Amino acid sequence: MIRMSFSDLHDIFSGRIGSNYCVKSLLYLKSPQNAKRYLTAIQKISFRSGDGNRNRGWDRYPRARSRLHVVPIKEQDLLDPVFMNKRSNKLSFDIARFTEFLAGYNKVDEDIKPVMLHYAMIYLLDFFSRTWLKYDQNRGHGLVMNPSVKEQQVIETSVTVRPDGIFQRAVDAFYFLGQSSLFSLDDDEGIGYTIDPLGKGTISKRIRKTKYSAAPKITLARLIDVHERLGNIVGDVSKSNFILVGYIILFTLSSICRYKAEDWFKIRTNIEMKSKFDLLQHCFLYEYIPETLMQTILAKDLKKELSIGDE
Repeated sequence: MIRMSFSDLHDIFSGRIGSNYCVKSLLYLKSPQNAKRYLTAIQKISFRSGDGNRNRGWDRYPRARSRLHVVPIKEQDLLDPVFMNKRSNKLSFDIARFTEFLAGYNKVDEDIKPVMLHYAMIYLLDFFSRTWLKYDQNRGHGLVMNPSVKEQQVIETSVTVRPDGIFQRAVDAFYFLGQSSLFSLDDDEGIGYTIDPLGKGTISKRIRKTKYSAAPKITLARLIDVHERLGNIVGDVSKSNFILVGYIILFTLSSICRYKAEDWFKIRTNIEMKSKFDLLQHCFLYEYIPETLMQTILAKDLKKELSIGDE
């Protein structure tokens, strides 16, 4: 696997506030011992009032049951050496793999880039969710490509969102941090908004919710439409929606790239589709990845706790 240097990482985060600290933190977290310090610090900073404060919203969340049961990390877990050793090893592994695949993204040919970026995001989302939640094994991506129908257009390629996996735990972690999304289990509302088409009046719109518990089947066409509609909403929209919808598109592109050469060729030779997907990759590199890191290693006051300076 390709190794990523400080300068390689810095190129991605260059120009952002705290970019040096972000890069140093990623390299810092490759050590399990440092990951242990990180986990204790981030929990302390984010939940100064203790377990009661962190569980208040989560207690209303329709959590998965039995083997899929998911619970927040508690203060007592942080004092358990067995838990801390296992968790710190996993967190450091995830960050190491994330940076390696990110390095690969910058070095491989255009046709392989979606695969490298997708795998980078797998490890970043796993790191993200394991910072906050306890659960059994992720049991895969949490997404599966559906068989193609004869004569089906590429844009009609569909994905089924399964009830468990890396994707679902990321959905839960975002909710735990106060970011409801189109895939979380908290409500059935979706996202409502209004637009003014060419000055002819205001029309109410709604992006319907597709909770992962329902194992929805979603076409690439719908994913692209939702992602674009999210970008057209004026006002605050949870960043979790952009990241999660974008991740399913990235998963789909990666799968097509690896297993459907003819369809991938159609995408690469279609100027409109190519530009959309190239823009999506740009968003991941310069917005969605930094935004995910904002929830973890760039959290306020963490720099002081870990004694990692900007310079």
